[in-house]
Amino acid sequence: MIMNNILLTTTTLLLLLSFGDCDVHNLWKQVDDVSADVQESTVEEMINRITDSFFDLKINVGAPRIGDGLDMVVVNYTADTRLLSINATTGIAAAWGFNHFLKYRCNSHISWETRNVNSSACQPTVDLVLTANDKYRYYMNVCTPGYSFAWWQWSDWETHIDWMALNGINLPLAFTGQEEIWRRVWTKLGLSQEDLDEYFVGPAFLPWGRMGNIRGWGGPLTPAWHKIQLEIQHKILDRMRSFGMIPVLPAFSGKVPHGYAKLHPSSNFTSAGWNYFPDNLTGVLLLDPIDPLFDDIGKLFIEEYTKEFGTNHIYNCDTFNEMRPPTNSTDFLAKVGKSVYAGMSQADPDAVWMMQGWLFLDSGFWGYDQIKALLTSVKQGSMLMLDLDSTEFEQYSRSDSYMGQPFIFNMLHNFGGIQQLFGRNNIVNTKSFEARKMKNSSLVGIGLTPEGIHSSYIMSDLMLEMAWRQEPVDDVGLWFQQYATRRYGKDNSNATKAWALLSRNVYNSTAYNPHQNVLLINPPSLQMTDETWYTLSELYTAWGLLLNASQDFNDSETYKFDLVDVTRQALVNQAPIWYDLIRTAYNDKSLLLVHQYGLMFMRLLHDLDRILGTNSNFMLGPWLESAKALATTPAEEANYEYNARNQITLWGPDGQILDYAGKQWSGLMKDYYAPRWQLMFKYLETSLVNQVPFNQDAYHADYLKNIGEPFCVSRKRYPIYPHEDTITVAREIYEEWSKYILISKIHKKKV
Repeated sequence: MIMNNILLTTTTLLLLLSFGDCDVHNLWKQVDDVSADVQESTVEEMINRITDSFFDLKINVGAPRIGDGLDMVVVNYTADTRLLSINATTGIAAAWGFNHFLKYRCNSHISWETRNVNSSACQPTVDLVLTANDKYRYYMNVCTPGYSFAWWQWSDWETHIDWMALNGINLPLAFTGQEEIWRRVWTKLGLSQEDLDEYFVGPAFLPWGRMGNIRGWGGPLTPAWHKIQLEIQHKILDRMRSFGMIPVLPAFSGKVPHGYAKLHPSSNFTSAGWNYFPDNLTGVLLLDPIDPLFDDIGKLFIEEYTKEFGTNHIYNCDTFNEMRPPTNSTDFLAKVGKSVYAGMSQADPDAVWMMQGWLFLDSGFWGYDQIKALLTSVKQGSMLMLDLDSTEFEQYSRSDSYMGQPFIFNMLHNFGGIQQLFGRNNIVNTKSFEARKMKNSSLVGIGLTPEGIHSSYIMSDLMLEMAWRQEPVDDVGLWFQQYATRRYGKDNSNATKAWALLSRNVYNSTAYNPHQNVLLINPPSLQMTDETWYTLSELYTAWGLLLNASQDFNDSETYKFDLVDVTRQALVNQAPIWYDLIRTAYNDKSLLLVHQYGLMFMRLLHDLDRILGTNSNFMLGPWLESAKALATTPAEEANYEYNARNQITLWGPDGQILDYAGKQWSGLMKDYYAPRWQLMFKYLETSLVNQVPFNQDAYHADYLKNIGEPFCVSRKRYPIYPHEDTITVAREIYEEWSKYILISKIHKKKV
């Protein structure tokens, strides 16, 4: 909606949009406690950071929300005076409006990794109004702090919270530093340091310790770690609240250290293993939710947490995430729900329980009656559900819109933090509108729930626009072209054609997320598959078009990032071609062809490592150095580096979740993936020479002993800065590998 010379008034706001009352608790209470002055100054400081104080700013926060607490913002701008006036309901709305102004009036773009801000290129006169469709814009997955934020310091968080604000995120997960609060709680309850060392996992694995999947792995956590994380969390919460966000805080889900069970032998505890971890590293105990101690621990934790950080009254708690309850009795499940909520509400009468709907994917356990028993165990509005993966595995449709409990529609676009060009743009563009319109819909927001970031940002950009668009994008291909123009700062026909082509197939999948079907970074065997829903020739055409745009973008970091990313995907997608040729040659007992095709495969890995090394966002060094930077002693440094290396490779002592969080990074490609593939080809050739079957078990054991485990304990340093020019290297690689396009045209896998 565009309005000329509009002035924001209470009357104007109330006339624009009105909704009926909703049963959700009034979670705006805490936001209203943050003064308008604080929110205004926070937004102003952010804008000045981004634009080098280019604008003459006039920001007003505090206009009434629309209907049931919906945000709205009005932006007016005059280029002659550089006066930028923003009038909004909250600081978040003001920041959101500013980003909309940058995108659609200044041809600018800000993403997780890169930005293109053209403050001096804004339209001469701007008058716009932006209104939210729903109350909430949620962000984060409980795994994101492990796969992407594990080693972040305050400067990283400050930049990322700015990004959240710019995109209207008003309900972010805020889990940093909770282990120190738990340390205090468990110490008060009589546990020793030895008990805690056996319980707390290392920094790279905190999400899975919090969920009760593993214990002790990668630890211990030191007093210095607790102190640093506590300080960072104070800054995170202060900044989030200053923008007007509602941070989602942790709560007690029932997981307890083994030392606690020893102190309470008469209480009931259950445990379950997880992903083949040894018994001493899994089997976290779950206290019977009906036990009176459950409420006591929940109350004590929130009291201790609130004493340190304050509260915003909304708590995430997942008692049975990827773990089945001991019984499917509806009576038991109802009692569990009441008990979990009681643990929160006894300490905070205004508590709202946020729960992931991910557990309901286990339809073999969670039938309609079981879902109903849990969701109706607390009054409507005391629970806020995250439909964690609405674009692929929605659960609202089989649960009567979560039995009337309010829910948030989310896009879970990434697993393990791996890089891939992947999207479902047609689904993202339409499905949230359908969910709002379904019978008895209780949808109250949209959100992003990636396990890791730094992959296919364009899909997150599109998804976040569903928070304000009144209807789906008319022409998604055109939207992709305009995205490219904003991202690179100018229109270039080759670049826009490339993105239009990518929008048709690469970013318009109807397949499952291909996360665990990326052949190049999966454990080698003779039974591998790779899932691609588009022909490689389509990707290569887009790659060539993007390269042809290079003359206009020699100095564009956003362009160079994308050129690395598309080149990376083009090479990764050729790997299955050479793999199939190698496998066929092996089955045909052709030693010569196995060797020749193996050499081609290794050349591919070399060139992939080379292009990745031209951009620090695709390099191993920054991940390892950021881990070590948080250390205060040599012992901490060695352990943090081990955590960082293990998570992206073995993910466990013996490869329990091998390569789940694999990264296509320079350095990792050279020293981990390439030696592993080279060893595979050696075993195949030896098998043919000796005329014996390929021994998969022997190969895997050899890899673990001589490549996987040594990589995890290695202290080798890797570069943190690029060492070649992206455009030059990408062009050389394109000229080398595009000539194999005829092979790729017949290599389209099933969807």
